[in-house]
Amino acid sequence: MKLLLSAYACAPNRGSDYAVGWNWATEAHGLGHEVWVLASSVHRSDIQAACRLDPALNGIQWVFPTIGFWPLEPGVEPKWERTYNLLWQQAAVRHARDLHRQVNFDAIHHATWAGVRAPTFLGTLGPPLIVGPIGGGETSPRLLRSELPLRGKFLELLRDVSNRTITLNPIVRPGFTKAAVIFVQTADTQSLFSGSLRSKTVIFTTPNLQDFPVARPRRVWHEPPKFLYVGRLLYWKGGHLALRAFAELAKHLPGARLTIRGDGPEQPRLVEKVREYGLQEQVDFVSRMPKDKLSELYDNHDLLMFPSLHDAGGFVALEAFSHGMPVVCLDLGGPRDIVTSNSGLVIKVAGRNTAEVVAAMAEEILRLFKSPEKLSELSAGAISRAREFASAQRVKDFYDRAAPFIQAS
Repeated sequence: MKLLLSAYACAPNRGSDYAVGWNWATEAHGLGHEVWVLASSVHRSDIQAACRLDPALNGIQWVFPTIGFWPLEPGVEPKWERTYNLLWQQAAVRHARDLHRQVNFDAIHHATWAGVRAPTFLGTLGPPLIVGPIGGGETSPRLLRSELPLRGKFLELLRDVSNRTITLNPIVRPGFTKAAVIFVQTADTQSLFSGSLRSKTVIFTTPNLQDFPVARPRRVWHEPPKFLYVGRLLYWKGGHLALRAFAELAKHLPGARLTIRGDGPEQPRLVEKVREYGLQEQVDFVSRMPKDKLSELYDNHDLLMFPSLHDAGGFVALEAFSHGMPVVCLDLGGPRDIVTSNSGLVIKVAGRNTAEVVAAMAEEILRLFKSPEKLSELSAGAISRAREFASAQRVKDFYDRAAPFIQAS
């Protein structure tokens, strides 16, 4: 079909939403669809360079809407990015309208940003609109907010209010109303919709993996163990939980190490906690790095600690899986649906406060590392689970599930 893909966040060799946008564009093209992509100009040079290097990407039509009075620096996301994105979506509609007159699209897909608070205005153009998969309905349990910074506690309350009223929001509601189908990443997000909107929601777990290395199950483990945390250092990403659980583990696993890879406003607080726990010689902080260096990091550690409080996706978990690395997460949001009992540990949080969740995490990890055979089983399960999220098949399944809604619109 002739497909217009709206992928504000889109870039090769990046993670998170950028990888999602890139994977949708390239895999949809690979499946034989005629693809036009609306993307932010921030990563124009990287996109164009990648397309020149890979002849298989010839034929994707790239369009980079810009905001005339808001210049961007290549490779650098704008400050006040949510405001920029809102204005960019309006610019995208103008470009899309002109394109539609020329091409006559069969469908339009709003792919990134993929969130309940991220607007799209492309439903006004006429072709069936596919939205998502979107997240954002996930929230942190109240019992796990006690150790968040004051600002984090306030933002979580705002998130609760936003979730309860999101379908009334005049900025995002038109996109949902005009959509032929809304794909949601979790049941948490689906629960925000009711009535006619709920009837056209479909749960579709993301993200997808593209070109992941074919690892073998691990048989040899570090002694003492090496733990890894990967993610932006934001209050809700759970870095403080990973660090506190590691502090408990360090009491029973002398010499164990934790590497925290990421940047963000939580770093000073985490550094202070490392001092408080007396772990300066066992915890390393590493800034964001190229993809090949990150792969080395996965290969050189034993277990990914990913106790995010409300991630909709969980791309980092799949990256770890593709390297044969088991993952420990909380039974919240997208990670709960991605990590299985055959590929990692899912820590129950219902009715537990922060101290109890941390204790349970440390206890289950400690039990796991007393059983190398179980670790190897989880490593094999992680690789198997990663293969289930291979991009080409996932993207095909996605558009196959969207087809009845497109035909009915």
